Amino acid sequence: MPAPLTLVATISVQDGQADTVEAGLRLLVAVSRTEAGCLQYDLHRHRDNPRVFVMLEQWQDAAALAAHQRSAHYLAFTSHYGQWLQNVDLQLMQRIA
Repeated sequence: MPAPLTLVATISVQDGQADTVEAGLRLLVAVSRTEAGCLQYDLHRHRDNPRVFVMLEQWQDAAALAAHQRSAHYLAFTSHYGQWLQNVDLQLMQRIA
């Protein structure tokens, strides 16, 4: 069985929008954790730069991650909150140990 996939998403938001985006991310976390194949979905806020969030996600496999990225709640977050995102950096990792 292949090792789970880890996704590290670093999300930078526009000035003055961090609290609004955080509220949306918290909703996204709650629903995403219930998805089949979701092993971890944790939200962090940078201590020195409150406009930067890091989402640590772990998925059973690539199909589970792809299903998440097509889910209604993921697409709704992107549609509603995307206007306030400055940058999203996605780093896909494969756990090796």
